[in-house]
Amino acid sequence: MMGKEYRVSIATLTDYHLQDFIRCPYQFYFHHIEGKSAAQHNWRKMVQFVINQVVSRYYKLPLESQTTKTVMELIDEHWRVIDVRQFESKIQYYLALAKISDHLNQFLTSGKNEYPPLFLYEKLNMTIDELGTDLSLTLEVAEWSSNSFIIKKYLVDTTEDMNILFIHMISVFCQKAFGQLPERIEIISLMDGKLKPYIPIMEDVSDGLEYLNIIKNLLQQPKNYLKTDCATVCSSCSYQKRCYEGINMNHEDVIMQ
Repeated sequence: MMGKEYRVSIATLTDYHLQDFIRCPYQFYFHHIEGKSAAQHNWRKMVQFVINQVVSRYYKLPLESQTTKTVMELIDEHWRVIDVRQFESKIQYYLALAKISDHLNQFLTSGKNEYPPLFLYEKLNMTIDELGTDLSLTLEVAEWSSNSFIIKKYLVDTTEDMNILFIHMISVFCQKAFGQLPERIEIISLMDGKLKPYIPIMEDVSDGLEYLNIIKNLLQQPKNYLKTDCATVCSSCSYQKRCYEGINMNHEDVIMQ
């Protein structure tokens, strides 16, 4: 990669920044550092937006209204913002719709909670001294449990690297912010219908701080960014042409908020 070397100064580590960085550092660079908006939206981001809207509205409903019929109505209402042209083909579009609808309905209606969620798409921010930055995390769904609380993440899809990121971020943030770890973390991948449950322990906090410091140091040095080797990420990426041209680092030092 050619061009002037510079560093990214980080005021806040956010979950969506780190998620994008883990998925592909090049894609992260084009979008968050250069601030380039691609002409074509990434279909995953649009589908994730729909999922967030459906889950949020579902959990706000009274228990008697939390039904399969309601889930399907909410999906139908919000899916209209998605353009089939954002997908590689109509087949991919309809497969995504079918899988997301089926699995979202399955996971939302599998259990009933007597009480409203502790958190529902709450964006929280806290200074973490060990990181030298703030840590910003959105708690999509936090449900009460008998001894503590359960964190649930409803995602389009995920990878093992993503799961590791989420587990570390949630463990560190909850212990620092609430003085308590979740009883369980559930990461739900809606494209394949898989649920990854994880019971955090105190060692995850120290491991998480070490992990986040490593990611922070990597993120600060664009000259060391590498393209993803994941074909599924590349095939749906809106920055493919820019990616082939490479990163031209002709900026002064950048401060990420």
